[in-house]
Formats: sequence, structure tokens, C-alpha cells
Amino acid sequence: YGVKKWYKAVVSTQSTGEGLDKDQRSTLLKILKHNIRVKSVKIDGLRRVKEDIIVPHLKPLLKAKNLMSLLGQVGKTHDTLDLLDAFEKIDISIEHSGKKRGGVNEVALRVAVSEASRHTFGMNVNSDRGLNDGNFNMYGLVRNLFGRLESLKVNYVKGTKISDGCSVVFNKPLFSQKNSDFKIILAKENMLNRTANFMTSDVKSNMTYQFPMLGGKNQLQAEALWQQIHGGRVPMKIREEFGHHLKCALRHMYVRDTRDDLLVPTQGSRHMFETELAGFLGDVNHVKVSAESQFNARLILGYSAALSIRAGMIHELGDNRRTWITDKFFCGGPGSVRGFYEDGIGRPLGGTIHWGAGFSFTRNLPFSPHIWGLGKYMRVHHFANAGNVGSCKDELIKDPRVSVGSGLIMKIANFRMEINYAVPIRHQPDDVVNHGLQFGIGINFM
Repeated sequence: YGVKKWYKAVVSTQSTGEGLDKDQRSTLLKILKHNIRVKSVKIDGLRRVKEDIIVPHLKPLLKAKNLMSLLGQVGKTHDTLDLLDAFEKIDISIEHSGKKRGGVNEVALRVAVSEASRHTFGMNVNSDRGLNDGNFNMYGLVRNLFGRLESLKVNYVKGTKISDGCSVVFNKPLFSQKNSDFKIILAKENMLNRTANFMTSDVKSNMTYQFPMLGGKNQLQAEALWQQIHGGRVPMKIREEFGHHLKCALRHMYVRDTRDDLLVPTQGSRHMFETELAGFLGDVNHVKVSAESQFNARLILGYSAALSIRAGMIHELGDNRRTWITDKFFCGGPGSVRGFYEDGIGRPLGGTIHWGAGFSFTRNLPFSPHIWGLGKYMRVHHFANAGNVGSCKDELIKDPRVSVGSGLIMKIANFRMEINYAVPIRHQPDDVVNHGLQFGIGINFM
């Protein structure tokens, strides 16, 4: 790894010339462009990891033609091996063999690794399940079960929406295709729907295949879900859905993300398209399609603009089957149409079709980021949101909900937190309006 650091220092020195005169820079450049040939690569420190797992990641080192290209490839190889999450320490050193072949110096590389602990226990707090949903996780991880980077993870979660839940995840990387893996997940969750005051108890299993294609990440999933809907005081329409339900579905998700920051982006775009086909077994039979796009661009005077668009539709198949409330769309809240309580549009029954759009201007706070370090993690924004939810196209076009406002965005660890003052300017009597201060924490905002 010292080679990688030295390479960065050399590149910096070469570009700036700091500390070197003209002759020294010229000499350094000749050395870096000196022709070499990598004669061999030796691997030390492997215990359980099979050698053929990391050999493909080392092959690019053999293609280096000079010292500069070799040093650059060493840095890339280190990062690639680090992403495997199998090694605690990685050290790549270059040794001169003292031999020449055809006037080209031969060098040997030594890759010394120290494998990471097979067993890991930990805990964390995240918000990856939804908006305003903090979860406390305890997990145990067993790495490298059979020597090819397989892992088994057991997780327990306690949160605001997930009353409690546990899962077992087996992950197998597929080395035949880069950045691909196969997962088997078994999970049990009890979830509280605070909007309509009912609970769901889920037992599910799914198989997931993840692979890169079309410049983004693709996920194919087959899922079997046994769900019980129950609760207290709810409308009769929801009470009619109480009981046990079985859902078997195939799902595909495509995500392409080129934003410069996942939480508070200033440029780039993100696109998501998800399709679900349910109805092979059980009492759920539909095609569900969801799509999201976000475009970000930097403007003058430190401002950046963001345009977000969301839409979704459920088409029920067959006469005797239906879509239950847990699959329907809801709208409103600090992550979608601000100025309404969470799922405050279309409450409590939801809809089978929805849309949402948002436009915002953001800017760094008008003081130096070095003052308490606040400017680095905080931005001010002004927004306008619109959206609707219903069961037919006419309901979507008629009486869309609209809100405007301003607020403060804070980036805290892996969360994005917003404190906004929102003003709903178009709403319906049945909507649950939140005129004034509104707080939101999560990852994905419109």
C-alpha cells in the first residue's frame, strides 16, 4: 500500500513541481517512463481464500510497460482487493530482479495480505427502510464460508416502523461477471403502519441476483411472502383485508446513479425503474410498475437545482384476485409532497396509481465552512412540490396537491435531515395537512 501512497506523491510532485528544480523533474519523468516488464507476482498470506479468487484481479499488473503505469495499476489493484471485504491488510511491493531481457528491466511483485476475521459482530443505526424511519440493528457476520468469499449474516432490527424483525442472508459473489452476486434471504418482520393504524406480520423468502448492465445496477428477485394484516381501530375497508395472505412475485429493478453525492447532490442524475409481476400462487395478482428520476445541475453563485419526478401504477389481473393495501401507493410527507403529513394524501386507503414532482434550489450557507464545520454539512433550499394519488387517471389530473416552502438540509453520517417551513397551496378536505414546520430524516427525498 506504500507504493500506492508513493505513486500519489510522485504524481502530485510531477504536476506541481514542488521541491524539485527543472533538472530533477526531468530526471524523475525519465525514471517513471523507463520501460519495465513484470516477471512474476507472488501472493503471501492466504489461508482460507482460494488463490484463483484474487488471481484475476492481479492480471492487469502484468500488462504494465513502465514504472508510471505500474504504480497506477498497483493503486487500482489495491482498491479492487479491498472491495472484496476479505482482507484486513494489503501490501503490494515492487522488487527489482536485477535482470534485463531485451534491454528491459524485469521486476517482481509481492502481494502480502492478512485475511479479515471470519466472525464479526456489530450494531448500527440506519434509515434505509424509509423516511423518518430510524432502525437499530444488531448483526453477526461469518465471512468466507467455503473459501470463495461466501458470507452468512444474521440480523435483528428494532425501529420506528419495523417494530421488530430478524433476517438471515446468504451471499455468494459471482466471479464470472464483475460486480455480480447471488443472495438468499429468509426474514420475519412485524411492521406498524402509523398512517392507518394497522400492523403486518411478514414471513418471506427471496432469491436475488444482482448484476451490472446498461450502465447501472440490475436486480432480479423471486419472492414468496406470507403476510398477516391485523390491528386496532381502522376503517371498514381496511378491516375487510384483515387476515392471512400469500404473495408470490417476480421483480426487476434497474438503478443508474451518477450523482456526486447520494444525500445532498449538486450535479448528476439518478434513475430507478421497478417492475413486479405477482400472481403465480396466493391471492395477489397484479403488475406493478414504479419509476423515479432526479436531475441535478450546478448554477451560478453557488446554487444548484434539482428536478425530481415519480410515478407508479398497479394493474390488477384476474377477476377473483386483488391488490391489498400493503402494495398500494401513498403520497405526501417530508420525502415527497412536503406540507402534508406522511401519507397524508389518499389516506387511509391509498391508490393504484400516483405521481409526484419536485423542483428545488439549494445553496451552501452564507458563512465559511470552517466556522464550526457547519457549512460543509448544511445547505439552505427552496422547493415546490406537487403530486396526487388515486384509482384512475381522472383522479390524478383532477385537483393535484401543491406546496411550496424553504428549509435547511443537514448531512449527518449516512442520513439526510431536513427542517422545512412548508405551505400547502392546493389541498383537499380529506388530506392531512402540515402547514408550518416539518421535520424529515432519511435517504431518498423528492
